[in-house]
Amino acid sequence: MNHKIIYCATIFTAAISLATGAEFATLSGDLPKEIIARNGPYLVTGDIYVPAGKTTAIGSGTVFLFKNFTGLHVQGTLDVKGTTDWPVIFTSECDSTFNPGSTLRANPYDWNGIYIHSDAIGTTMEHFEVLYSVYGVNSQTRFIRLTAGTFRFNGRGNLTIEGQEHPVGNEPYSYTLSVKDAKVDGVPVKILSDPMAGKRSILRYSGMCLFLGGGILGILENGQYIQDVKHVNEIKGDLFNNLSPDYQNALSKRNNSVLLMGLGYFLCIAGACGFSWTFTF
Repeated sequence: MNHKIIYCATIFTAAISLATGAEFATLSGDLPKEIIARNGPYLVTGDIYVPAGKTTAIGSGTVFLFKNFTGLHVQGTLDVKGTTDWPVIFTSECDSTFNPGSTLRANPYDWNGIYIHSDAIGTTMEHFEVLYSVYGVNSQTRFIRLTAGTFRFNGRGNLTIEGQEHPVGNEPYSYTLSVKDAKVDGVPVKILSDPMAGKRSILRYSGMCLFLGGGILGILENGQYIQDVKHVNEIKGDLFNNLSPDYQNALSKRNNSVLLMGLGYFLCIAGACGFSWTFTF
């Protein structure tokens, strides 16, 4: 599912809300522990905060529309859980893509952006978009993890980490501090580690082993099959030979070689598919 489909679905639900006179859910002040997607965007009417010592998780497909001069301040831990199909959107109230009822055109500098304070160590944001803000994401700590973030139409900057601007480009951008750097600074490694790293490694090495093992088995049994076919042809003769125990044993051996050869190539293909799949998450 591409973003055009996602945008169309969001526009459709927003249009229904406007047509029925429903209002956006509004947000300001401290955020709760969890925010999930609803049938329309959230309208941010005042600065919103992840308080110090608290964690706020934002579910996939959630859309935030920010009014002028508002932004998101992360003092605790923010956990944005977007997906490839349903990213989390942070954009202007005037963004007609997500607010078809807007009478104004969205522009850079429409809202302040996302400010991650120096104590917000361990903040993670996966599959998200930041649009039409002043500074995009401005983090005062480098101990964060960003995965597949898209930054567009922001005014002063897109991604700034500890005062350094990161060139994010037009494609989804990821940022992860190395575990080595975290150990040097005494930061708990687990907050920076990829939660899928263990699963990915197991599947990747398992796939590689299946690919190699299956390929070797398939090649060996392919050679054995060729020999078995020759042996069957040597024994095969008249009708009496075709009914002999030697001929039947040769046929059975040939058939076993076919099965093992097929199993080997199947494992080889399955391993290759599994290995390739690990690069998709």
